[in-house]
This record gives sequence, structure tokens and C-alpha cells, in this order.
Amino acid sequence: MEILKNLKVSRRFALRGALGGIGVAMWLPVLDAMCDNNGTAFAAGDALPTTFGIWFWGNGIHTDQWTPTATGVGDAWQLSTALQPFADVKDSVTLVTGLDMMDAKFKGHGWGTAYVLAGGDGNICTVTNDLGSKLGSHQFETSQQTQYVPTLDQVVADAIHKTEPFKSFETGMVPFTIDTDNIAMGTVGDNLAHRGPNDFLPPKREPKDIFDALLKVAPTMPSGGGGGGSGGGSSTGAPSDISARTRRSVLDAVLDDCNRLKMTLGAADQKRVDSHMDGIRSLELRIPVVSGNGGSSTGGTGGGTMPGMCKLDAPPMTLADLTAKSHAINQLIVAMLSCNLTRVFSHMFSGPRSGSNYPIIQINGSHHGYTHGTDKAEPRAIERYAMSQYADLAKLMKAAPMGAGTVLDNTLIYGCSEVAEPAQHIMTNYHMLLLGKGGGKLGGNRHVRIPTRKVTELMLTMQQVMGMNVTTYGSWDKTDKTVPEILV
Repeated sequence: MEILKNLKVSRRFALRGALGGIGVAMWLPVLDAMCDNNGTAFAAGDALPTTFGIWFWGNGIHTDQWTPTATGVGDAWQLSTALQPFADVKDSVTLVTGLDMMDAKFKGHGWGTAYVLAGGDGNICTVTNDLGSKLGSHQFETSQQTQYVPTLDQVVADAIHKTEPFKSFETGMVPFTIDTDNIAMGTVGDNLAHRGPNDFLPPKREPKDIFDALLKVAPTMPSGGGGGGSGGGSSTGAPSDISARTRRSVLDAVLDDCNRLKMTLGAADQKRVDSHMDGIRSLELRIPVVSGNGGSSTGGTGGGTMPGMCKLDAPPMTLADLTAKSHAINQLIVAMLSCNLTRVFSHMFSGPRSGSNYPIIQINGSHHGYTHGTDKAEPRAIERYAMSQYADLAKLMKAAPMGAGTVLDNTLIYGCSEVAEPAQHIMTNYHMLLLGKGGGKLGGNRHVRIPTRKVTELMLTMQQVMGMNVTTYGSWDKTDKTVPEILV
């Protein structure tokens, strides 16, 4: 029963095998066997991991389809038009509206990006006019823009990272596209996570790259147990083309270890392991890999044309197939959180001031351009589509068990955009869409409207929810105030 003993003392557990002499591991979700009798903590006494995430989309929101008609908790408020995709997870939605940046005057996308993701640039500013006189050589909304202080995700990662293989994990969807006015956004256009000026962590935008990164094995990691990787967003070991090299599923390599494990588990955990394995195999079969001759083939067991078998190519993972690609990335995010591989993630759905188009919903013009044009339907349709993908992630989290609850129960996601109102850039009435219960600290199912309060107050509150011993935050609107209205 050595395997069961390892489970009882482990915060994470990996099944191990070899493909063509290459050592591989597949991490398992948190199982009941790892937890105490109540499913509220690990058996060894450690708390179940609470995860912090940022889900970012560019170009702001239109309040006419976003703002609910009422505030309150539970049935006192109803989801607005743009938020209808969250109907199945409304109990985990916390919508905070009315927030301002400083004295709520005009400022552009670049300044907004520095504010909502990093609380400013490190210079103390209290009114919008300060941004023209106190920022020195710092540039905004040019090719030289960057984040001059660490973004919130990295602040949290520095505080809460323990032994997880990845200190943080960065994903993205729509690459940044410069609009017709040819204004670049520097490092913030394509990258959310920053450690400091020009020190950014590029998001992985291809499901295959995320899938392979999660399967890499640190060679010093003990067989069958927990242990961490580098802790800095990457691991060493197996090359990233495992499936292409072997034309076999990674699951085949760990099957023996899996069968031995299942013999020691109860019925609920056996079902959980089977579900996890099936999900991984499904992803493998959908994710294209690069074959040895430079062509594209499916991953997993279908990775190439096998003798006597027809060739089944995976669906194309291009911008035209954005929804399938987004769903695959969402599944991988949930897998990494379920398996306790990281406690901090960020997802950049689209960049600030993004000029991208969306043929998936028959919109072929620039998103940013539409927000300043006469057409009213297109930018609103893009916002609704983005929210459908955010909701897809939340629904997958809700379906993933963790202890006595779900991954969503043990997660706090900060959903934000860089401008409050896209056409005029008046920095007032930000709508911040939080998802998850934060390990039981957020009640969920509420709309809190707090006009003239500051975004940095919410950012400070989220850090405290994550267990950080901090009492102030920000350099623009530096604050010691919090938003207790969102807490249990």
C-alpha cells in the first residue's frame, strides 16, 4: 500500500512512465485519498490550495448591456445581457461596478493597463493631472510602454508560492493587432504578466505548448510522489514533442502506474482518475503536433498515419476556430489547477487596445475601431463572445471536484479590462467581474455597486483574500481601504 501512503502525505501526485526512453509524468487532480475526512484540507493538515487568476480582455465594456438593474445578493439581482453566459455559475459571480481611476477623467488604454493590472507605475499619483507631470521618462501607449512595477498576479505569486512546480502560469488567446492608427502598446500589448520594466512572462497561446509544458518532468523528482519543479514557470526534463516523437498517447506510458493506483482507491476517486485520464486523452487527440517531416498531424494515438489505419486530422487551431482553441486552453487551465501545479495563473484573452477581428462571430473589422465608430452592435457582440469564453472556464472549474467542493470554490479570478468606457475613455464606472469563492472567503452571487471607490481598493482586498499580510496597495490611488462588501 505504498502508493496510498504516498497519497496521504502528498499535495500532488504524478503517474509515471516512459515513452521511447523519455521519462514522462502525468499529474493527478486532488483526490479524496489526499484529503482529511471532511474534504476541507489535505490529510497532512495543509489547507487545500486557493488559486488566484486574472482573466483580461481588451477595450472595455458597454454599460448598457453590462449593468444589472439591481444590486444585492442572490435573487435580489439578475444577470445583465452581457453576463447571461454565467447563468450556470451565478452563485460564484461577484460583479463590482462603479469603480473609478483617480478623479475619473479622460485617459487612454495604456494608462488604464498600468492601473488595473499593476496599480500604477510606481510614482504616487492621486489625480489624473499627475499622470502628465509625475511619471518622468515612463511612456504609455507607445512602442516603449511596459509595466514599470510587477503586475498583481506576480505580486500574489511571490507571496503564496510554496512547492508548486509552476510559480505562475501564463496563457493567452488573441494575439495583439495594431489598429489602423498604427499605435503600438509595447510589451503590454501581448503580455499580461510582468515582473518589472520589460521583464514579462509571455503567455502560451497554443494548446499543444500548454499541454506539453504540463507534462514535462523534472529528472530529480521522486517516482510516484509530489515535489516541485523549478517554481519559476517552467520545468526541465522531457522534450516538448513527446507525442510527435512516439506517435503514442502519454496516457499509454502511465497506464500501469494508473492501474496500480486505482486498486488502492475508493469508488469516487477511481471515477475521478478515469475522468481525468479521459479528458487528457480527448485533448491529446484534438491538439495538433508537428510531425517529423514538418507537416501537421493529430496528437495522441492518432499522431500520424499508422499502418492499416485511416488518418484523422485534428480540427484546425487557428483564429477562425477560436472557440475550439479557447475551450482546449480552458480545459488545460482547469487541469493545472486541479492537479495543484500552480496557484497563480493569468489569461490574456485579448490585449489592451486590441485591433483584432473575430471571424468566428462574423465580425471582420477592428475591435478597437468599432468602439470609436458609429456601429453599436459589433463591439457589444465581441464583449458577449469574450464573456462566453470566460464563462466556459468557470463552468469547467465548477465541474472539477476538489475536496468537498470544486476548483471554482477554491479560486478567485479577477476579470478586468483596461478602460471603463471604451469610446470616451472616461475612467469611471469600471465593471470588474470576479469569479469563484476564494476558498470560502467570497460569498458570490452578488452585485456590489460602489460609485467613486477605487480599483486599487478591490486589488488590495483580493490580496488579503489570498492570505497576504498587506495593508496598502498601489501607486496611483494608493490605498489602505478595502471592499468588505464582497466578502462573506
